[in-house]
Amino acid sequence: MNKSIIQQMKTQNAAQFLLGSDVLVVDAQNWTPNQHITIQSWMVNYPEQHLPIQFGQIICPKMDHKDAAIQLMYLKHHVTAKSTALIYSIYFEPEFLAQWDEQSIFSEEALNENNAGLQVAFCPETQAIIEELSNCNPVSNFSQKLRQMELSVQLMRKAIDHIGAANDTYTVPACGFLSNNTERDKVLQAREILEGAFDQMLSIKELARRVAINECYLKKGFKAMFGKTINEFQQQLRISKAKNLLQIDGLTVSEVANTLGYSSISHFSTAFKKATNMKPCELLK
Repeated sequence: MNKSIIQQMKTQNAAQFLLGSDVLVVDAQNWTPNQHITIQSWMVNYPEQHLPIQFGQIICPKMDHKDAAIQLMYLKHHVTAKSTALIYSIYFEPEFLAQWDEQSIFSEEALNENNAGLQVAFCPETQAIIEELSNCNPVSNFSQKLRQMELSVQLMRKAIDHIGAANDTYTVPACGFLSNNTERDKVLQAREILEGAFDQMLSIKELARRVAINECYLKKGFKAMFGKTINEFQQQLRISKAKNLLQIDGLTVSEVANTLGYSSISHFSTAFKKATNMKPCELLK
């Protein structure tokens, strides 16, 4: 393996890798549980409407056994501050993986592909491990460094296990790529984003970027899994929310149109009537 690739993995800014070069870094830390593991963290500011849902990635380019290296990256939304995220990177030196034989290393799906970043689960257990890791003191005693090493290895094991489980197959005639759990998860994540952003019409390009999937795959996969196009799903969400605002909350037609981000009352009324065969004013309390 080209040594420059190893150096790039070790030194790259995970915040910029995941969110782009324009991301604003507020704080950064760097510590080493031992000589073979490096942990880095960044707190960043990023436009809230463009902030991806939290996720993780594992990077392990195809290489000779003696040069095998792994990098884990995680993006986690800040608990209290909007438009703020926490990025974590755990880098495992080639010497760390050299402890195991080549057959053991490359029998794992996550380690035998030349990947630039396979997505891994951000489950509650993973989140708890990252939370404990984030509370570690960079200047630690030996016992604390052992714990940091344990947590880092736990994250790597969970990432590898997730990629291996992603080979479970499903019957999805319309889209063969959905037989991979990771790709299915991305489409599910896209739906979650839409459900949380009913007041805006996200473009397919923006949605695909936020879940790290090809636009064409996203469109086909969404239709196959949910029976609706992305635009149809967004319209359905907005109309359903409009009904609640009109009937339950008692908002005016003008207030509902503004709340849901329609450009004008007439635009909202036209969309509402097309979907329900009713005028919005007919649902007013």
